[in-house]
Amino acid sequence: MGDSVRNIFKTIAAVATVTAVSATAALGWQPTSRTIPFVETASINTSASTVGISDSDIYGMSPDDVNRTFDLMSATGIRNVRVMMPWAGMEPNPGQFDFGQTDLIVNAANARGMSVLGTLVSSPGWAVAPGLPAVSSPPASAGAYGDFAAATASHFRGRVAAYEIWNEPNAVMSWTSGPQGPEPAVYAGLLKAAYPKIKGADPSALVVGGVVGAVVAFFALTMDPVTFVEQMYAAGARGSFDALSYHPYQYTTMFSAGGNLPNSPLLQLGAIHDRMAANGDGGKKIWATEYGEPTSSVDEANQAAYLTDFLAKWRTLPYAGPAYVYTTRDRNTGSGNPDDTFGLYRSDWTPKPAQAAVAALA
Repeated sequence: MGDSVRNIFKTIAAVATVTAVSATAALGWQPTSRTIPFVETASINTSASTVGISDSDIYGMSPDDVNRTFDLMSATGIRNVRVMMPWAGMEPNPGQFDFGQTDLIVNAANARGMSVLGTLVSSPGWAVAPGLPAVSSPPASAGAYGDFAAATASHFRGRVAAYEIWNEPNAVMSWTSGPQGPEPAVYAGLLKAAYPKIKGADPSALVVGGVVGAVVAFFALTMDPVTFVEQMYAAGARGSFDALSYHPYQYTTMFSAGGNLPNSPLLQLGAIHDRMAANGDGGKKIWATEYGEPTSSVDEANQAAYLTDFLAKWRTLPYAGPAYVYTTRDRNTGSGNPDDTFGLYRSDWTPKPAQAAVAALA
């Protein structure tokens, strides 16, 4: 979906050109150092009426485009943002941290009064098992991931409101671990490693687990999110997250219309909450940290209608938390590739009807 592995490769490649990466790595910059001013930001409002934008492309942008993108969000009334925090870019070598691009993003958000949800993704090559690809593969050591989470939470203490543990681990595109496919028990290990480390570094930060996509089981390529969450609990994940998150994409049916459709996001969502309740977590919320409708699948007016329908229905659900629309701006308006056309704004920076629709509910 929005934070697919090809998007991550693109942004990692882009940021690799930033000279600060090699400079800070060479200096062995310590993760807890604060070399720039920062603004304390309020904790995120976790109600279902909270609307944010999820933008995975912003990590690879120039400073001018970062600021211009946040200005578009502000013009839409957005006060909450979800951004990618790629381990591969932030700790390219063990113990050598570069927070330069992430500092730029977090500071730009905080300066506009926005809360930040950071998604901790993308294993560096040194952290994956031999023979597995960097970025999309899970780390070989949950402890190493926990250490990265601790360093990040320490550095951004008071500036980042919440952290997600990985992105869509129920699909091979984001969890490339071998022929067995998604591994909810291994993912539970990441939660158990990261949760206490984040809380120790920043007790006020929320930890969001699951981060599952709305897919159906397909051999070893995908695992449906209900089964994934169920097996995650069976592996001992309870107590290692403050909320779960889910990405209820469905390009051909509006979210509210899925009540009687097998495997619809709306039905999957209810079943996920049932599994939470069965494990004593019925009081915890489910966040929608990505939802969008590409204008390669519908016209611009229907994109606005899909987003309005989703946000209106979402806030009626008693267990729902914040909802994040994907994304700010098209990569390539007019493209037939859905990943290119999710934006509230066109690639020329002009607003689509969806921008006004989201602004009306934000």
